Amino acid sequence: MTLKRIWAFAALCLVCSIAFFSVPSARAATLGVEATALTICSNQGLPAGYVVTASDVSASCPGVAVYRWTITPAGSSGTVQACFGSGYPAPYVITGINTVSSTCAGFQGAMTLTLPTNGIAICSPSVIWNPWVITGNAITSGQCGGYGISTIAQASEGLAVCSNSPIPAGWNATGGSSSVQCQPYLIQTLHRTAARSLGTGESSRYIRQGDVAILSTGLEQ
Repeated sequence: MTLKRIWAFAALCLVCSIAFFSVPSARAATLGVEATALTICSNQGLPAGYVVTASDVSASCPGVAVYRWTITPAGSSGTVQACFGSGYPAPYVITGINTVSSTCAGFQGAMTLTLPTNGIAICSPSVIWNPWVITGNAITSGQCGGYGISTIAQASEGLAVCSNSPIPAGWNATGGSSSVQCQPYLIQTLHRTAARSLGTGESSRYIRQGDVAILSTGLEQ
């Protein structure tokens, strides 16, 4: 009889152990799904690392010009579809713009965000993060919804850059001559230096705020 009780107790402990370890695992999986996409109101602000992927009008988000946002982490997948006007984290750049979108109420359309690589073509409203520089320009592009387009690369000694490029700390651009590659700006040569030179040219629609790109209101300066 005592042996039966021991076996019964052991079986009960085994069941309890399985339940103890399996429930947190299931919960963790659920939390993982929940962390992938969230719904918030636009007046709450966008959490760091997230982008707005959809926006609509909803009774759950009352108020004038208040929208219900669906947000997801930008992650490191390489390409993210987001609403054009959503903040986004470094080092993502805008590689496509569609000024017509039925899923991004309150925004200027939709955009494609991509992790940068040497020679990638980006849309002119994009933030150009350190240490990337502009190596070419085009006035308009269907890829960017009518906005200008630029080619970027990481800073390197002797690289030909356009005069509207930001110049990273520790680098300097010298010379200047006309070039179809950089139209309507000049082409310069990049050199490593201890001084910091600031690029000239048009202000971006987006501005940097730490490691985040946010839409410019024109009041930041």
